[in-house]
Amino acid sequence: MRQNSTVWYLFKRAISALGILVSLGFLPLTAERSISQIFANERTKQGDLLYQKAKEFLEDRNHYQSVESCKSFLLLYPGHPKTRDIRKILSSNYRMTGDILALAENELKTYKEFPNTEEGLESYLISGKAFVRMGREDKAYQIFQDIIKNTYSSKIAQEAELELTQMEILGESKNK
Repeated sequence: MRQNSTVWYLFKRAISALGILVSLGFLPLTAERSISQIFANERTKQGDLLYQKAKEFLEDRNHYQSVESCKSFLLLYPGHPKTRDIRKILSSNYRMTGDILALAENELKTYKEFPNTEEGLESYLISGKAFVRMGREDKAYQIFQDIIKNTYSSKIAQEAELELTQMEILGESKNK
């Protein structure tokens, strides 16, 4: 742990020194741009490493560590190219641990981040199914109706219709 803090301290000092050199005019503006590109590339690499760590924790069935790695990733690297993949890992962890509410919330966030993709729509459908499992049929009904009315994917719309039909059948059998 001490070594990590020393590396972090040296990294911060190097950044500070570069900033001073740029502000004093010793480094041209193009160098500043290339430095920011280097940092962007390094940030992407660090995000990839954390993604890999979360994936390995999931494969090892260490769900707590995997969830924590995913949450850290989402906080530290917003807009990273692997955001969608990390949300999938997070959902898998929630599914495996039985945390249905967290699964539904994560799938809704996935849909909000990627509403115009097939995966985003599928996440919306999964969140509706999770709400059914929690007994929140009213919320699930709204989601399924929204999918049927507003989706361009016939496959997802058919699945939503099937879920609504099942809800109606179960609702009728409860009333008898």
